[in-house]
Amino acid sequence: MQKSIVSIFWPTDLLNPVSDHNLVVVGYKLNSQIVVIDYIRYSNFKKLNLKIEKNNLCLEIIGTVNFHHLNYRNFRFDDRTNIPVMEAHENLILFKPPLSKKLEYYSIKPISVDIFWTVTPQDVLPCSQSPPNKLDLHFGRPSRARDLENVMKFINLTEYTRYKLLNSHKKKSSFYADTIGRFINWFGSVVLALYCATFQPICKKLISILSYPLWFGPETKTYVTLSTCSFVLHQLNFRAKQFHHLPKQFQRLRNSNYETEKLLIKGTRFSPSEYIKFYNSLWLILNDLLMGIVMSNMLSKYHSVLVQGMNTLILKFEDSLLYLIKWLMNFPGGFKLNNELAEFFGELFMWVLDFWSEYVLRTMMNNSSIIIRAITLLVKLGGLNMLIASIMDILDITSLHLRCFYFASTRVFNWQWHIIQSLFRLFYGKKYNILRNRIDSHNYEFDQLLFGIIIFTLLVYLLPTVIAFYLCFAVGRLLTLVLHTALESALITLNHLPIVVLLLKAKHKERLPGGVIFECRTAVNDTPYFQLMARPLSLKEIINSHIKSMTIFNLNNLREFQLEGSEANIKTVINQWNRVSLVRVLKNIAFGNFIDSFDYKRLF
Repeated sequence: MQKSIVSIFWPTDLLNPVSDHNLVVVGYKLNSQIVVIDYIRYSNFKKLNLKIEKNNLCLEIIGTVNFHHLNYRNFRFDDRTNIPVMEAHENLILFKPPLSKKLEYYSIKPISVDIFWTVTPQDVLPCSQSPPNKLDLHFGRPSRARDLENVMKFINLTEYTRYKLLNSHKKKSSFYADTIGRFINWFGSVVLALYCATFQPICKKLISILSYPLWFGPETKTYVTLSTCSFVLHQLNFRAKQFHHLPKQFQRLRNSNYETEKLLIKGTRFSPSEYIKFYNSLWLILNDLLMGIVMSNMLSKYHSVLVQGMNTLILKFEDSLLYLIKWLMNFPGGFKLNNELAEFFGELFMWVLDFWSEYVLRTMMNNSSIIIRAITLLVKLGGLNMLIASIMDILDITSLHLRCFYFASTRVFNWQWHIIQSLFRLFYGKKYNILRNRIDSHNYEFDQLLFGIIIFTLLVYLLPTVIAFYLCFAVGRLLTLVLHTALESALITLNHLPIVVLLLKAKHKERLPGGVIFECRTAVNDTPYFQLMARPLSLKEIINSHIKSMTIFNLNNLREFQLEGSEANIKTVINQWNRVSLVRVLKNIAFGNFIDSFDYKRLF
């Protein structure tokens, strides 16, 4: 009778033992799968309590080395390859024992890369997990797949099991190590308690102040808070949230380190996500603060140059806008526009420009030294992101009148274009039915046709003048939008870059398992065997998983500003990001719709 095939998983550090003592090979047996854990002297095996139960499984003798036993097989090793000699029905699979202290482990499914503090059910899902098959729901998963998952769990337990075996008869040698470990844990608990008692309440109070709803925007159907009014206040709110969530992340990291083996024994899928979250947040904060100190020293060193440059930029911006309005009033590009309408628009915009320059821009120029000093202090205390946030606030203030010009010209163009479209239906006897939302046939009276044709003719002749003003201010709005989006992207990169994941990808890939690979190899004596290797996450999988977790983070942040009954969803987040797409922007310019960037202060 042919025997069933048995797969034996053998650690690479247990090949051809040098010791001449009588050794027993201990491990786990799972149906047709055997996991070898370690060698133990036969005289010590019966004295140890080796039972680590998981589905009624415990450590047992797999075989013997250097001696024969009636009840167990004797493993022999090839002199040239140092690998154990298998029988015909056995497959040898070598694996490198993972170090759980370094968060190394094997995982069949790719892990999720999540650096955000938002806790959602999606956090525990792998980045490429597909929905369950309907047949699996009725008949369950195949036994081989379940056995392979159990094999990976016990392989991940190799270091833990060896530690228990070693300390079971060397308790005195581990006394000092346990004492030092307990002291470190006690010291960490004291520091964590002091932090939670002093600094965390301050952060919580600051978050509540900056996130308190001031009023409700009926158009956007969202609350307006202090953090949504200014990029500096938003960055301050974000930094307070980072410090507020650090103790929770640190506690979860400690729990994951302490309970790694317990989670594996219970069958819970362990993931280094807490390690990634905590150290990524800590790394980003320290980098930001260090770069802020360097940048604040540079701002202090070149203070006079920056003050002069800021005043010069404001004057050039004011002069350029004034020149643009005068150019539009006097035959721009050689085109003959309507003089009266161009003069009306030009004088209206120039009046607003004079008012804004006199009361806002002049005030900023007179206090530019104080503004630069305040920004220097903010950057020194808050980091480099405070500099970017301050630049964005200054950009919003200095270009607010340009935004108003663009809004006014866009509304005029939009209204005029829709009126011309409605009046054009006069020529083929149609009109728009508001009640049924469709275009119906209609018999117009003669006076209606005459009046409509006169208004249509006037609007068509005035349209080039409106288009000239609209396109110029639309281009100006587009340039500020590009600069705004670039600065927001810099903030997102500095605040939410998965730098720890990228460093692990470059330095220690074993901490980012994306699956397992069974590679078939051949030894020197033509003996075939398999090598179990952990497949690290690819750069594409890291980016996709990070984007997925960031989308969930954006969704949860949007829901904080929503009223009950108007809850946001994934489509809302996608629509926010689609605002900066080139096709969407060009389409809005062509149809006279208002173009705007994504709502960074509500998404992040």
